[in-house]
Amino acid sequence: MTPEEARDQLERLAADDDGIYQDARRWFLAQGAAAVPALAEGLDDARLGSVAHWRMLLVLRELGLPEALPAILKAFRTALARGNPIVLPGALEALAVFDDEDAWAALRSALDSDDPDNVNHAAALLASKGGRRAEDAIARLLSHPGTRFRQSAVSALLKMETDSARQILRQHRQREKDPEVLKLFGTFQ
Repeated sequence: MTPEEARDQLERLAADDDGIYQDARRWFLAQGAAAVPALAEGLDDARLGSVAHWRMLLVLRELGLPEALPAILKAFRTALARGNPIVLPGALEALAVFDDEDAWAALRSALDSDDPDNVNHAAALLASKGGRRAEDAIARLLSHPGTRFRQSAVSALLKMETDSARQILRQHRQREKDPEVLKLFGTFQ
């Protein structure tokens, strides 16, 4: 892969034409680990725009290579600081494939966002990862004053379907007063 080829393919990731974008996506995936430096460099190029950055993160997610994690973490932190609603979901998706403490910490930190959509996305990804770390992180949201934040927590814990998540939910249901949150419990026992 030459730098010119990589640059051309990075620009194609931003294409409005789905066929062009998909071709570029497949090209990067075929490059495997060799694509990571070019994608990381592309994430630093503001001229490519948020859509291209989001798509780069999705390619890095598909590659799932540990050497991509520093670039993904950097993109996540930048998108979170700027409140970028296009790049941040891609960064969250990419982080979710890693079982690395830095990736876990970043996903958990997204639960502290003021944006309920970011929190909902991070909670759902943590629920998909599963485990006690995810349950504990999501359970913190149950004390949030915002209804949508508690709804995200309840929805995520319901998806986990573990005994400990069910116990957390039983305890919370006794304290919850908001009818919108209580509605999520449905027939939960």
